Amino acid sequence: MLKFQETAKCVSGGPTVIPMYPTTLIARRYVLQQKLGSGSFGTVYLVSDKKAKPGEELKVLKEISVGELNPNETVQANVEAQLLSRLHHPTIVRFHESFVEQETFCIITEYCEGRDLDYKIQEYKEAGKVFAENQIVEWFIQLLLGVDYMHERRILHRDLKSKNIFLKNNLLKIGDFGVSRLLMGSCELATTLTGTPHYMSPEALKHQGYDAKSDIWSLACILYEMCCLDHAFAGSSFLSVVLNIVEGNTPSLPDRYPQELNTIMERMLNKSPSLRPSAADILKAPYMEEQLQLLMCKYPEMTLEDKNSVCQKEAAHTINAVQRKLHLQTLQALSDAQKTTPRERMRLRKLQAADERARRLKKIAEENYKENDKRMQALRSQNVGSMRAHVLHELDERTLESLPEPQSLPCLDLDELEPSLEDTIVDPGHSEIPEDPLVAEQYYSDVFDSCSEDSEEQEEEMIFSEAGGDTKEEESPSVYRTNQQVQPLLLWPEEM
Repeated sequence: MLKFQETAKCVSGGPTVIPMYPTTLIARRYVLQQKLGSGSFGTVYLVSDKKAKPGEELKVLKEISVGELNPNETVQANVEAQLLSRLHHPTIVRFHESFVEQETFCIITEYCEGRDLDYKIQEYKEAGKVFAENQIVEWFIQLLLGVDYMHERRILHRDLKSKNIFLKNNLLKIGDFGVSRLLMGSCELATTLTGTPHYMSPEALKHQGYDAKSDIWSLACILYEMCCLDHAFAGSSFLSVVLNIVEGNTPSLPDRYPQELNTIMERMLNKSPSLRPSAADILKAPYMEEQLQLLMCKYPEMTLEDKNSVCQKEAAHTINAVQRKLHLQTLQALSDAQKTTPRERMRLRKLQAADERARRLKKIAEENYKENDKRMQALRSQNVGSMRAHVLHELDERTLESLPEPQSLPCLDLDELEPSLEDTIVDPGHSEIPEDPLVAEQYYSDVFDSCSEDSEEQEEEMIFSEAGGDTKEEESPSVYRTNQQVQPLLLWPEEM
């Protein structure tokens, strides 16, 4: 394979079409014809298959350097490439086979003489022409059929763009899907971001994952490019393009195209992946369904297959491939173990034991941290409760201190009052009432004169004047004396 690469370098500076090199034989069946192009992924050549049927000799060989990949990634790439070889659809570039020679991964695919769609768009743009509406719709339906075929088999393209779509007999064919994802491994993100972002979805740029709806976004960008001969999201720099995709407005098609087609494209360019329609949903739209019937009449081979009929076949192929992949990985692990020396194996076991101890210590540290955090939370809540109780206790003490001191009320000495009461109380049973009416009248008049209204008013004035004075002084005896004087009067009605 190294000799093949050296030969290609010698002729790369010459014209595009180079003479055949019968001596350059690859995998004992492919003869080098010419170099078609090269890129960051590798180099593409036109080869002739010595074992192919007449009329199908020309094929494309893509070589990718895998020197930096470990054997496990190479095995995975080979097995998944064989899964892609099961795809058979008129709008998908036929994937014939793949193999590894030394440090180069080779893929053999179908040859498309019309070159890629990007070349066709640039050709029309330089000539000042535009594609006809029926041609754009026809190509768009072809792409939808191919994408729907892949998505039904759980295969994502991940790199849909005009340069990866090829023309053969005016039919669009999707190619180069899955190759970068299969081969780049851990370097996938860096490789994606160094390329063009014009067709990348917002979720892919924000590292939120890639699914079938991301392919739908890229397909809408291709539709816009076919209609306008320019990118849907343009910018002067990488960052400006990314910002336009993530935060910019959704573009619209020119007025010369049907409104139904513009509505479909806007739905496909929805910033939310869940709101984008699938390829099957787009084909079921009334406008697209009518155009699909016309396309099937023109190309009978483009029929919607029964998805249930191929389910069992695809499942069997997938199970076989997965089992073979696991078997090859096991053999690779055993081979690596046998190549190491006893000292290296001992060192490897020690490293594995150290890693295991580190994992256990990390787990214990995490558990201790959680336990300490719980204790700290409980301690904080307890301290807050005790602090609240202390504050309330201090408030109660301050409230009691701020209250005025109680004042003592004057006490009455009952012992002193008893003699006076006894003196003033008149016992009706021992009092002698004069028999003579005149004398009795004089007797009664003397008693009632002592309780006249004037005397009562004087006594009341004395009481109120004494009440307005200092209550702490012992002025109550005068009041009590007045009461003592009134007391007999209160007893007289009972006597009467």
